[in-house]
Amino acid sequence: MGFNPKSTEDVAQLSKAVGYSRGCLEVFRTNRHEVIREFVGKHYSANGAAARVPINLIELAMNIYLQRLVAKAPAVSVTTEFKQLKEICTRFEIAGNHLIKEINLGNDLEMAVVGAMFSIGIIKVGMNRTKVEIGGVSHDSGQPFADYVSLDDWVHDMTVDKMENGQFEGNFYHLTVDEAKQIFSAEACKNLILQEEQTPQDRDHSVSEGSATQREEFIKTIRLLDLWLPKQNLILQCQATDDDKDPIAAVLNVIEWDGPERGPYHKLGFTKIENNTMPLAPAALWRDLHELANELFRKLGRQAQREKKFGGVRRGGEKDGERIIEANDGDVIILDNPKATIECHTGGISQESLGFLLVVKDLFAYLGGNLDMLGGLGPQSETLGQDQLLSASASMRVQKMQKSTILFTQAVIEDLLFYLWTDPYIILPATKKVKGYDDVTVSAPLHPHERENDFLELNVKIEPYSMQHQTPEAKLQGLRTIFMELIAPFVPMMQAQGITVDFEALFRTIGKLGNLPELNDILIYSSANYEREPVGQMPTKAPVTTRNYTRRSIPGATNQGKSQIMQQALFGGKPQNSEVSSLMRAAG
Repeated sequence: MGFNPKSTEDVAQLSKAVGYSRGCLEVFRTNRHEVIREFVGKHYSANGAAARVPINLIELAMNIYLQRLVAKAPAVSVTTEFKQLKEICTRFEIAGNHLIKEINLGNDLEMAVVGAMFSIGIIKVGMNRTKVEIGGVSHDSGQPFADYVSLDDWVHDMTVDKMENGQFEGNFYHLTVDEAKQIFSAEACKNLILQEEQTPQDRDHSVSEGSATQREEFIKTIRLLDLWLPKQNLILQCQATDDDKDPIAAVLNVIEWDGPERGPYHKLGFTKIENNTMPLAPAALWRDLHELANELFRKLGRQAQREKKFGGVRRGGEKDGERIIEANDGDVIILDNPKATIECHTGGISQESLGFLLVVKDLFAYLGGNLDMLGGLGPQSETLGQDQLLSASASMRVQKMQKSTILFTQAVIEDLLFYLWTDPYIILPATKKVKGYDDVTVSAPLHPHERENDFLELNVKIEPYSMQHQTPEAKLQGLRTIFMELIAPFVPMMQAQGITVDFEALFRTIGKLGNLPELNDILIYSSANYEREPVGQMPTKAPVTTRNYTRRSIPGATNQGKSQIMQQALFGGKPQNSEVSSLMRAAG
């Protein structure tokens, strides 16, 4: 027997199944909330971490990985094997990149990666076929959308061992009553229930919202639930209750799914667990060491605050004590009985605890994938070659995570472009540059009748490096490499083909990327044509040259090496004089 959305019994059973899975996900939501509180620290809000977080290792690791995984919106390229579609692909690519920018996809992708670092990242892709901007200004009517879905609002079938085998998955969201009346039929809206949520649910947003006993909304909203049933190929739009054990109050709308076969939801996880639908999040592995490091640091802080130094005298030596109190630094005073006075010291930081803290910090960096190397926090070896080898090794973990992120992003964008390509009403705007005239553009919109070919005939690719942050220093190095390896050796052949180098533009770019505006003051750009040798002709080298090479051995220092020497000293060892002296040298 199949599922009948009009059957009260079938809907009730579905509600119980959804409630059961929501209950199974409760522990994941709780753990996620606790990690986020550690991530924001004690001083973010009233609902931040319970204790101070002076060493926020989770925040450090998160920022390092986010810079490597997704720092900006991706650039998409659309190609095809069919020659007759190549020109259309060019215009479609322009329209696709315009859509990515218009709906601010980069922000949702970044949130999905953050979600995957804490637990699981989810993005919902669809076409807004209503007259309401559900979710805000980036949800224009008749336009595809991509929304990040928090684990707080998520539910999927937890009775299966693989996400692909699940019988349902969906997300909760809120709409105002007026918005709901514009979306659903008048018959469905007769059964709308206005809930008065007395106690806000414990969710990520409560970290900043606080724990108020009564929420005050500007316009009252109702809680809804969208459920995708892949086996039935249906989307159910339901009004949800506040009871997660039985969350479906009524089915408001039933939609036959005609979108991509994989459904509207895309999931990102970095470490899969055999026969389990929930992935293992990196932050879950970092949490214990993060908390231990902060517990040790807080303990050391209390020890430092208890530390005291004071003077003591024997009975009868009170006058000597008074003279010592009144003396200034460097004074010479007369004491009746110097042996009867003593300087006392109590409390202070435990060397063993401080050494253990350094061990924990190094372990966090090691288990986090060599964070010092990934974040550029300091050299890890005494030579450049060794550092390059270590960097390549440390990047293997990042490359695996980056591959997962790119595949996830590509699937999201493929679905967005699927809706663009197949919608019979959208006229896609596109502007093309005229060949040979870079400053001249023409409008070349892509009409529906030009998109009658199968969408599968197109190849949608994501440029991986387009999602990463690129510093001006990296751009300058890339420019230098291209010029030295590809331009300078071939200048004569380039000139033969009428290609010249604009050295004014080159030096202005170098000054901009290198943050050297003085370069443009030093060089004088003139339009006059002077008699000079052809560009690229190397100056004649002197017949005899003399070069003297002097090699000096200077011992290096790394942050990791310094930490190991300090640990050895704190645990009672005796480091060599050369090792102790390296503590005073800068790393690098």
